[in-house]
Amino acid sequence: MMKAVSLVLAGAAVLSLAGCGEKPQTVSAKPGVSAAKADDKPYNNDQFKNDRAAWERTLRARADNQNEYKRVN
Repeated sequence: MMKAVSLVLAGAAVLSLAGCGEKPQTVSAKPGVSAAKADDKPYNNDQFKNDRAAWERTLRARADNQNEYKRVN
């Protein structure tokens, strides 16, 4: 019985000390400077190489493939 009580107390001590290892979650941002990534055009990537017309054609083709009326007829 004494062994079980000591195991429970030891387990409670371990669990209570587990929260002491938490690191602070502070943001090291400079005032007036955004920490977010700059927004870019959706067609400015390796696939489309900043070609908006090709990007629009690809979107149109994707929408046509998802359109049941165009796929059936």
